[in-house]
This record gives sequence, C-alpha cells and structure tokens, in this order.
Amino acid sequence: MDATRRRSAVFFIQYLVLLLTALAWVQFGFVRRRVGEHLPLFYLLIGGAACYLAVRAYWVLGKRISRRWSSLWLSCDLAIITAAVYLTGGINSEAALLYFWPIATSSIQRLPRRTGAVSAATALLYVLATWQDRGSEKYLGSLVTRLAVLFVVTSLAIYYALTEAARIEELAQLRETVALADYRQRLSQEMHDGIQHYLADIVMRLELARRLAATDSAKAARLAVDQRFAVRRAAAELRYLVRLLRSPALEREGFVEALQHHLSIFAENCSVSAPLEIEGEVRPLPPELAHAAFRIIQEALMNAEKHAQASEVKVTLRFGADEFACTVKDDGVGFDPAAVPAPGMDGGLGLPGMTQRAESVGGGICVSSAPAQGTEVAFAAPLSNQVGAVRGES
Repeated sequence: MDATRRRSAVFFIQYLVLLLTALAWVQFGFVRRRVGEHLPLFYLLIGGAACYLAVRAYWVLGKRISRRWSSLWLSCDLAIITAAVYLTGGINSEAALLYFWPIATSSIQRLPRRTGAVSAATALLYVLATWQDRGSEKYLGSLVTRLAVLFVVTSLAIYYALTEAARIEELAQLRETVALADYRQRLSQEMHDGIQHYLADIVMRLELARRLAATDSAKAARLAVDQRFAVRRAAAELRYLVRLLRSPALEREGFVEALQHHLSIFAENCSVSAPLEIEGEVRPLPPELAHAAFRIIQEALMNAEKHAQASEVKVTLRFGADEFACTVKDDGVGFDPAAVPAPGMDGGLGLPGMTQRAESVGGGICVSSAPAQGTEVAFAAPLSNQVGAVRGES
C-alpha cells in the first residue's frame, strides 16, 4: 500500500472512531435531553454516515475514482456535521467543533483557497443549523462569538497553508538546483574520467604518427589509421554517457571483465605490465559501486601513465563479506607526500574526483607513496549500504 492509500486508510479509521464516539456521546443525559424527539433521526444520521463512509472507502482505497470527487466528499462531510449540530442542540451543540476538521484538513493539504471556501460554507451552514434558536436571548451573542472564533481559526489555517505552500515550492526549487549541480558535476567527472582518456590517447598517438611521417611514412599511416578504434570507443562512451552516465563496458561485460579488458589495452598502449589480482570470491557489485570503482581505477591508471614512469602497475580487487576494496600500485618514481602533493592529483578532477566518487558510495580513498618506492591508491567501500547488483557479472 502506497503512502497516499495509507493516509486515506488512517482517515477512514478516524472517521469510524468518530461515528462510534458520537453514538456513545448521545447516551449522556444532558445530550439526550437536547436531542429529545430527534433521537431516532440522530441514529439514522449515524447509520447513513456509516454507509456513506463504507462507499467512500471502497471507491477511494480501490482507486476507482479521481481526486476531482474530493469536493463531493467534502460537501457530504459538511452536510453530516450540519445535521448533527441541528439534531443535538443547535447553538448549544458541541458537535459544531467538528467543523474545524475539514478546515484543518484543507490547510494541511496546503490549499488556501479551499480552506477559505470551506470556512465560508461552514459559517453559512452553522447559521442554518442554529436558525431554530434565533428566538433565544443568547443566540445572537453566541452566534457572533462562534463566528469570530471561526474567523480567527480560518485566518491561521490560511496563513499556515500559504506558508507551507511557499516552503514546499522553495524546497522543490532547491532540490532542482542541487540535482542540476550534481548532474553537472557527474557529467564533468564522466567526461574527464571516460572520454578524456580516449581523446588524450588519440592525440598522443596522432602526434607520434606526425613525427614518424618523415622517417617511416608506412608506420605513421598505420598508427594514424588504427586510431579509428579509439575514436569509436570514445563515440560509444559519449552516446552511453548521454543515456545513463555509466560506462558502456561495465553494462555490457560486467565489472571484472570490463576491468580486465581495460588493463589489457592500458598495458599495450603504455608498454607496462598491468596484472590483475583477485582476492576472495568474485561476487556481483551494485551498479553504483562498480561504476565508482571502475572510474577510480581508471583515473589511478591514467595518473600512473602520466607521472609514475613505472614498469608495472598492479591492480588488486578484494571481495569481502561486507566490504569491497581495490588498490592500484605502481613501481614508479613515487613522491614524498609530506613535501609535495601527488603529481596530477593536486587539482582538476584527479584526487578530488576520486574522493567524491568514493564518498558517493560510502567509501574512502587513501594515497600512499615514497620517493623511488612507487605509489599506491587504495579504495574501499561497504557493501551493506549499497542497493542493487550488476546483472550478468561473473
């Protein structure tokens, strides 16, 4: 049962309790004396209200009607309350307090116009319900007092409805702004971590082909023509980015297979060894976690290619019962973290981008290095707060 139907069910339960309370209330002597000969009519009113409630619950909870019927239900409620006021003492009836229920409901629903309309209808109906007591000495004073209270309550209800409506609109605009900012940030990260890798590789190899053109034109031509595959990969990445902001390789091949394929391309392009080591039993990862881990590894490999001067970049995956972790360790030149920031990670979308990706799935990033001892980028994230799984992953 969705939230709307649950709220409706609670309303109908409250309505039923109210009818049962009315049956108990009319048993008191002071109420019976006011009702007098109208007692059978009061019982008939309660019975009719119970039948009306059953029909209304059947249609509303069964979603057999639209919200446009709400005005009809509201009119019926006001009519029942008016009849109860008339039958149980007119100007002296405590049943008049029930008029505040539809006023409060309209206000809570952030409907200021309906709140005002309900209040106006209530004032008119209350005058009609108590018109029989117009000859009483206290009638006019009591009527004016009750209508004044109704006016004050209505003013507060309308103010609340207007305030809540403005607050909800402001929150909606804020959520839209935050969502747009998040989308732009994710798009920027995806462009940097995905397409930029391909484009940088294409530019580097085309530049190499240009230099070779003077000495070995055949090899330069082959090298330039081979870049069509990288261009196709970049185009595929861009198309998928527009649709889902996820790596197409991940969706098509699964996390481990996509990573193995990426490492083979990385090793071939950079002429370094890029082994993959897996610890623990391979299990499907939730899509968001798999995507974040893939992009973090991809960025760490790019940094190693640019700055490490390494002969080997080893990637290790650890599948634990409650946590997934991975490390990217190279045997390159390294750096002193206390002296300078990590090369290529001190600005742009390097380490900050990886950190944001890790935090988005509840994880963290740790970079360790030392001069002449290489660099290690470690990522870990819990599995307990992840949702979903990557289908088709081995």
